Amino acid sequence: MHVFRSMIIEAPVAAVWSAVRAFDGVASWNPAVVKATMETGSATAPGSIRHLDISDGTVFRETLLELSDLDRFYTYDIIDSPLPVRNYVSTHRFVPITHTNQTLGIWESRFDCEAGQETELAAVVGDQIYVGGMTGLNDFLKGQRHE
Repeated sequence: MHVFRSMIIEAPVAAVWSAVRAFDGVASWNPAVVKATMETGSATAPGSIRHLDISDGTVFRETLLELSDLDRFYTYDIIDSPLPVRNYVSTHRFVPITHTNQTLGIWESRFDCEAGQETELAAVVGDQIYVGGMTGLNDFLKGQRHE
């Protein structure tokens, strides 16, 4: 299954990438994440594992698979989560919109799930996690501009 969401983020790509590039920095901008800690490695080293405490009490454990400062993206997989998915790999990418000095945020994943769960998982992963996270990122960056 493939889930894809994109959103205009009202900040320059350098500011967006600065906010998101640390794998354990997600709690500062994603309202669903209460706490993010590195279990192994460092926040920008492929192979490192992060532990996420989610606001609903669930836990996600994820591995940073790839990070590119040049192309402004990171790719990760899920080791443990409450989601009924297998082989989950996701990429969060940021592209400059040069005309307006904004950023196009793209968050997508591929994973396996049981037949019949596709619609529900597209809504949970795509809308709740991806759109919710990018909306939180946009709000976080707008708040930084007003401080």
